[in-house]
Parts: sequence; structure tokens; C-alpha cells
Amino acid sequence: MTTALTFPLSRALRSAFTLVEVVIALGICASVMIALLGLLPMSLDQMRDARNMTTVARISEDIINDIQLMQWDELERLDGEKREYDDQGTKVEDVAGNQYLKVYTAEIEVDVEGIILPGSSDERSDFAKRVNIYIMPTKGKNYNLRSIAETDDRVKTFSTIIARLTEQKDPTDK
Repeated sequence: MTTALTFPLSRALRSAFTLVEVVIALGICASVMIALLGLLPMSLDQMRDARNMTTVARISEDIINDIQLMQWDELERLDGEKREYDDQGTKVEDVAGNQYLKVYTAEIEVDVEGIILPGSSDERSDFAKRVNIYIMPTKGKNYNLRSIAETDDRVKTFSTIIARLTEQKDPTDK
């Protein structure tokens, strides 16, 4: 009679994973990775939109700060002015020199005649003016942002009212 030699399994072999357990674990990891990869394009779009909104807010803040520092009589010369900014919201002068620069164009519109204040008659107030700012990524191309603002959702519009509190006297009068 022959007896088979039996060796006790070592402790390392008894605690190892079986092939079935490894395949199941890989299947779970693969399905989770596929789900995460499916969310990637949506999160990239949200990140791009957030960056765009931040840049547009910086540009409008820069323009409004410039307007608040101006003399009342100088506001009218801003009507129709266009300014160009980079993707960080910093004003740039020469866009043509850099073709890879993402450029935002801001167009300023000043209501020269003043505005009609609520609760008053139909007369326009000389103490308040509406300023509209139209901002859009343009890559340095020349667009009339005022005319396409209603039809193109890429154009962001900011409107503010600038007011003077008192009648300004002419410095030459005594």
C-alpha cells in the first residue's frame, strides 16, 4: 500500500487571495473607474464656466472702478469704448502679438442722456447715468457686442447706475 505524502499548507498559502476573489475585485475597481471617467467631461465644463465667470467679474470690476474714479463730465467719452483683457482679467494693449492668448473684449455703453428715476416724472435725471458693460471671449476679433448681446449667450452684460450727489460747480466760477 502506498501512502501519499501530505504536507500541511503553509500559513502564507492559506491567507492568499483566490483567482475568483482577484477577478471580482478588479471588476469592482473597473466599474468605479468607468463611472468616474464619465463624470470627468462634466466637471471640466463646470470648471471652465467657473473660470470664465471669475474672469468676467474681474473685468467688470476693473471697468466700474475706473468709472467711479472719473469726473462726471468725462463719463460720456467712455460710450462705445472697447477694452481687451486676458484670461486673468488683466488689461492688455497689444493682442495681435500673441495668437495663443485668450482675449476677452469689453464694450462700454453710457446712457448719455441720464435715466428716468422711479417715482419721478418722465424727465431724465442729470444726477444719474446707466452704464452697461458687455463682455465676451473674442480671441481678438472685432465684434459689436451691443448688437449681439441679446442673441448670443456668451456675451455677459453688467449694468450699473453711477450717480453724483450734488451739483458740481464750474471751478472757473467764483
